[in-house]
Amino acid sequence: MSSKSVLEHFTVPDDFQNGNTFKGKCMHCGTLISGSYKVTSNFVTHMKRKHRDLYILHSENKEIQPTLTQCIKKSVKYSPSDPKQLEMTNALIMFIAGDLLPLSIVESEEFKNLMEKADTKYQVPSRKHNLVNTLKRAESVCLTIDLWSSRQMRGFLGITGHFNDDGQM
Repeated sequence: MSSKSVLEHFTVPDDFQNGNTFKGKCMHCGTLISGSYKVTSNFVTHMKRKHRDLYILHSENKEIQPTLTQCIKKSVKYSPSDPKQLEMTNALIMFIAGDLLPLSIVESEEFKNLMEKADTKYQVPSRKHNLVNTLKRAESVCLTIDLWSSRQMRGFLGITGHFNDDGQM
């Protein structure tokens, strides 16, 4: 029950000042409850204890509004051809090339966090993202696995994958 809706069950004096405490009279039983417009926990507690059926009925009927964080998390990412996605990618390219930064900067968690804060819909291009998209289009992948060890008996594993992407290897 929200603070505004709980006060619908109480008569509130017309002359009270916002933030000041007042005594509200319960419309169902006539009990006087002290509280304020900002802090309504006393009114909610009274409704829970004395008029539980009304409280439950009112709580079930209310629609829950998603929080800002929930709305942001549900936001759909820009498509690869979206003008905003392309504009931000071009700006990112100019940033990396202009300051002679390594391409691996886009792989760091700090950079991803920065871009998430800047625009939650923007997909930072990365090698992994590009590889996953390319592999999704491949009909089949041929894997080659090689095991070897150095003279110091340190083991190594090499994995190579080949696939055909529109006539390109």
